[in-house]
Amino acid sequence: MRKPAATLIALLVAATGTAPAIAAQPENVRDIVPAPEPFRYCVVCHGVELMGNRAVDAPRLAGLPDWYLARQMAGFRQGWRGVHSGDLNGMEMRPQATVLSERQVAEAVSYAASVPADAGAPPAVTVSGDAARGRQLYAPCAVCHGERGEGNQSLQSPPLAGQSDWYLITQLQNFRAGIRGSAPGDTQGALMRASVTTLTDHAAVTDVVAYINSLSQTDAGDTDMHKTLAAATLTAAIGLGASAAADVIRHPIPGSDFPIAQAVEVTAGTTLVFHSGTTPGAANPDAERFSPEWWGDTEAQTMSVFGRLEQSLAAKGLGFGDVVKMQVYLVGVPEKNGAMDFDGFMTAYRRYFGTEEQPNLPARSTFQVAGLAAPGMLVEIEVVLARPAE
Repeated sequence: MRKPAATLIALLVAATGTAPAIAAQPENVRDIVPAPEPFRYCVVCHGVELMGNRAVDAPRLAGLPDWYLARQMAGFRQGWRGVHSGDLNGMEMRPQATVLSERQVAEAVSYAASVPADAGAPPAVTVSGDAARGRQLYAPCAVCHGERGEGNQSLQSPPLAGQSDWYLITQLQNFRAGIRGSAPGDTQGALMRASVTTLTDHAAVTDVVAYINSLSQTDAGDTDMHKTLAAATLTAAIGLGASAAADVIRHPIPGSDFPIAQAVEVTAGTTLVFHSGTTPGAANPDAERFSPEWWGDTEAQTMSVFGRLEQSLAAKGLGFGDVVKMQVYLVGVPEKNGAMDFDGFMTAYRRYFGTEEQPNLPARSTFQVAGLAAPGMLVEIEVVLARPAE
């Protein structure tokens, strides 16, 4: 049985205010800078300079932004992280987060975010995988986490480059198994859980993490691997662009058949049309108004939205092939423990985009929201279209 060392040490700190001697610290520490007295409890588990400590499965915090650290602390305190019986690491961290006051949490987050990623040497590489295959598998990840794993605050997606590879492996496996991302309230986790379905086995997880390791080891993204990735992206975009309008270039996600574009370019002389959000109609008008039977499930509502949107676009001389950007808003459902039914949405989406009849793919973002305009409504979609110049 795994020994819960992190819990025992941190509880001792909370009870006595004194940190025991730090053991099993990383070997690649450069200049050790002691943490300020109020934050000694952080380094006990997370290591000097917050570089992580595999001996107690504590992740590297150095280099993580304050917005991400604050959200994870909120998750531990609110009960959507560290509550699953399979999440031993999270269960050890949760008591440490809940025992702190709001002020102490804010101060701890501020301190951790102040420690730069290069405070110590890069984390040791412990994963051996096929980085070339991982590069292809990482392409959908880049949509949120950035092409170089730099993270994206607007999407609440943390940086990946520079994180300990063993920790990334553990978390990806937890998302795949539903240990993370299944608790009500963990909206970002639910999105991540849906995204990791592209990693079908442990080898895929290992390969994508091996590629993330390569991002940590390059300074400017100009290695041969990154040049190859850029060339492949351009080649694919040219190939797809040949079948699309001359003034719209759609860049596919390299190495992925997921039916969205990584980016869409619209050249000068093309009119952009911003279409308001479209909501569904009643699936069963005879049922009680606004009841689940009246609306239908996520798939049914998505089909209704696309049907109504298709009519609206046709009246304007446009079609789904002209869509260059799509934003999707989904409400969580009880069947998914409060998470959005992303699979139901995708089943309907694939009938309209990426088909033989309609191959043009939009850039797309999908968000889980707390609610929409009417009770029981689960789907709203807004689009931007490009009307080619005549």
